Amino acid sequence: MKHTDLSELKESARLMAGRMRMLSHPERLLMLCRMDEGEVSVTELVELTGLSQSAVSQHLARLRDEGVVDTRVAAQIRFYSLKDEIVRAIIHALCEICDAQVKG
Repeated sequence: MKHTDLSELKESARLMAGRMRMLSHPERLLMLCRMDEGEVSVTELVELTGLSQSAVSQHLARLRDEGVVDTRVAAQIRFYSLKDEIVRAIIHALCEICDAQVKG
């Protein structure tokens, strides 16, 4: 096992805890699970979550500010996709766990 410098380990733990706090909101987690499948429009996220467009936009703004998602505009439609590879790995693992629980 590789011995990591304690200060590096503490910094890594701090950063990961911040990501986990950001992911702890159920609707944000649902949106990110959908993004794990590919690019998604705001309209689709509104339908998926049942939240208002304003609420979805607020969640997406936080995810964008944190560098978790990318945005692309086509015509007047805004699309979002996962950008942060660490968050992608976490989301992918969580989605697989959820699928396994649902399938029993």
